[in-house]
Amino acid sequence: MRPPSITFRLNLSVAVLCTAALAAVSFYLYDTLERHFAERAAAELAGKVDLVRHILSSLGSRDEVAAQQPRLREALFGNLALHVTLFDRNGELLFATSRLRLPEAQLRSVFPASVTPDATGVWQAAPEQRFRTLAAWAELAPGAGEQVLIALALDTAEEQAALSVHRQHVVLALALAVVAVPLLGFAIAHHSLRPLRDMADTVQRISAEHLSDRLDEVRVPSELRRLAAGFNAMLARLGESFGRLASFSSDLAHELRTPIQNLLGQTQVALTRTRSAAEYREVLESNLEECERLSRMIADMLFLAKADHTQVSLRTETVDLRAELDKVAEFYEAHAEERAARIVCSGEGSVTADRLLVQRAIANLLSNAIRHTPRMGEVRACVARMADGDVILSVSNPGGGIAREHFPRIFDRFYRVESARANSHEGIGLGLAIVKSILQLHGGRVMVESVPGEITTFSLHFPSEPRATQAGQPRAPRWS
Repeated sequence: MRPPSITFRLNLSVAVLCTAALAAVSFYLYDTLERHFAERAAAELAGKVDLVRHILSSLGSRDEVAAQQPRLREALFGNLALHVTLFDRNGELLFATSRLRLPEAQLRSVFPASVTPDATGVWQAAPEQRFRTLAAWAELAPGAGEQVLIALALDTAEEQAALSVHRQHVVLALALAVVAVPLLGFAIAHHSLRPLRDMADTVQRISAEHLSDRLDEVRVPSELRRLAAGFNAMLARLGESFGRLASFSSDLAHELRTPIQNLLGQTQVALTRTRSAAEYREVLESNLEECERLSRMIADMLFLAKADHTQVSLRTETVDLRAELDKVAEFYEAHAEERAARIVCSGEGSVTADRLLVQRAIANLLSNAIRHTPRMGEVRACVARMADGDVILSVSNPGGGIAREHFPRIFDRFYRVESARANSHEGIGLGLAIVKSILQLHGGRVMVESVPGEITTFSLHFPSEPRATQAGQPRAPRWS
């Protein structure tokens, strides 16, 4: 099931919140109005109690009440909704403005004669008839020693009619809100999300052939500016990756084409006529060299592919870099002597790393340094521990050096400095890329410094705290 759109979710949220807020305000106003009517009725009934008490306070006995009925009616005149009855202690009716009588339940809570009433009761006489009620005692003239019960009932028909009209208005307002708010919300959400739709249209137009297109970060709302900036940065990275991939594919095709053409040419020449066993052996030995070169290239590419996806297992242990450096230097000593060069090792330092991968990184740097060292030159390899605990292994050699413009790509696959193209048969341009991947697997880094015509130095920085190892993956080959 497809998730709902952002417009729908925003619209639904706004509609629910607005309707709930309007309902809450309406109910609050309705409750306020109802309480206002109740307070007004209580004040009116309390005022009538005070008025009747004042009249009764001048009477000496209950018999005088009947004589004061005109005065009482005149005092209570003006409110046809008000019903007043007076009773003595025995429940005998002394005065009444109408035939309405309060039920016994409404006369159970009576305010004493010395207390000013401050609350009323509610009497539902019929489904459509409701009264506010109040009962209080009144003292006759001082010394009379008699009390009269005042029972009042106020018809709330007018109040109920006003509340009914208010309820109708509330229901109508809520109904209109339920209809209008979603429509307005949809229009607002649709308009507000227009920049997002414009961004989506721009994204749809971007393809591998148009990676230079970018989203306009200036015209988008501030909430989307970070998204646009992130997307533009991603496009920049993709453009750079596509460029490197295209260059890598071209270099890979070139590197594979040379040995394959050599194999094909030598085999075709050998088959042009019948040859001796020695000649066939010479062709096979030459083909074997090309096959070994292809095999090394494929193995290195597989290693780099696994390293890119962190599929190379790191079996870490404490590694004495100086001891490993001496082993690799001894292995390459014969190669250095062929070029009338020598290797000088110095320094001490240990790291927690994968021994075989460390040997491979050192071997790649030493073989590369020997290859570019002039005759009678000296390759210097040094191990040093820094103040922060990191260990650095540096390999330096004299020679033509590397121009600084090559530094950003010196560790790319198949990338070789133009000055080294003449010796391209000695390497395939993957050694430094493998060194970089090995250091990244250990959480370290590799750097290069070079002064053209003087000294070139490659440095391996091993961190003091190694990266967590991975298990269950195949081992990497020993050296390139």
